[in-house]
Amino acid sequence: MQQFELQAQVRKAGKGGSHALRREGKIPAVFYGKGQENLDLSVNPRELERAISSEMGMNTIIKLKVAEKGEYPVLLRDYQAHLIKRHFTHADFQYLDLSKKIHLSVRIHLTGRAAGVKEGGILEQVTRELHVSCLPTSIPKEISVDISDLKVNQNLHLSDIKLPAGVESDEKTDVTIAAVIMPKEEEIPAGPQVMAEPEVLTAKKVEGAEGEAGKEGAAGKEGAKAGGEAKKAGGETKKEEKKASEKK
Repeated sequence: MQQFELQAQVRKAGKGGSHALRREGKIPAVFYGKGQENLDLSVNPRELERAISSEMGMNTIIKLKVAEKGEYPVLLRDYQAHLIKRHFTHADFQYLDLSKKIHLSVRIHLTGRAAGVKEGGILEQVTRELHVSCLPTSIPKEISVDISDLKVNQNLHLSDIKLPAGVESDEKTDVTIAAVIMPKEEEIPAGPQVMAEPEVLTAKKVEGAEGEAGKEGAAGKEGAKAGGEAKKAGGETKKEEKKASEKK
């Protein structure tokens, strides 16, 4: 079990003291635990970042060395960080009794290539962390899960995997860890109806149309003229017939 050392000093509680600490390049912290005295502390945020930058991450066991108080095995249970710069602004340390189990979350790491993926399926990791309990000396850096045999439309549950020695799950056994699904075929929407494009009238077409209209108009006038002459001739004939009748 690897431990990282972190120096700490007892501080006076209060907002004014916290601001003064930050100006000195330190941050406020608290220490607590069963059977232990609660302490208001100050620590160097850069040293804290180095301590939890190991492969264990937040589950790194830290040896907290408090000036004039002693050494304590602790976990970083909670922290506050700057919204933009993301550096630590406050830390909570929980005392660890190395002889008693603790509850914590451990990340899940999938290994291998699922058989269903080779068949065109898509792998989905449903659960990324697992809540477990174990002795502080048995905390795993991660839980490796082999998915090589996972086929299309199959789910891998917690009950299907083997946990590291000394580690027990706090989750229900039917929790889904991963699954392989087939992608849904997208329905191609019916294309819009093709509307007939309006005819573009060119100069030639316009002239042609006007010519046809002119011919029709001329023909109409000729017909009207012929009809008028026929009507006039008919009138003259009736007059001559009337005169001949009177002479008789």
